Amino acid sequence: MFDKHYNRLYSYAFKVLKDTDLSEELVQETFIKFWEKFESIKESERSIESFLITTLKNKIIDEYRKKQTREKHTNLYVLNTSLETQIDKQWELVKRIDDIYMTLEQKTTDIFKLSRDKGLSYKEISKQKNISIKTVELHISKALKAFKEGLKDYF
Repeated sequence: MFDKHYNRLYSYAFKVLKDTDLSEELVQETFIKFWEKFESIKESERSIESFLITTLKNKIIDEYRKKQTREKHTNLYVLNTSLETQIDKQWELVKRIDDIYMTLEQKTTDIFKLSRDKGLSYKEISKQKNISIKTVELHISKALKAFKEGLKDYF
């Protein structure tokens, strides 16, 4: 029975799957199922051939579904890993920015935050802090230099 039907079943499986090992495996599984169900199959040649072909088709469909599920889970894993990596990088960047703020004088930090976070002009900051525009420029320059140096590995 094996010798009679193997080549035809293997050719069909390979034509669909384009994978030698998988085709051989599924044809082997088809024959195993055939031997397990041998008693319930009518002895006519037509019903045996029908059983083998139907079983193989079902095994190919099952394999396709398994492959789709594996790919779906792999894609989700890759996506989650990528998102996790991005979140970790963002977290590191935020932490690094906070560390840089800690190295600055408090006055420099306050002036820089007024400029960048609040969007105030140098003139507005100088009025609010009661200092000269040149002093505001000096503090902003110090802060920018510290950030440029401290964040060079991130850009």
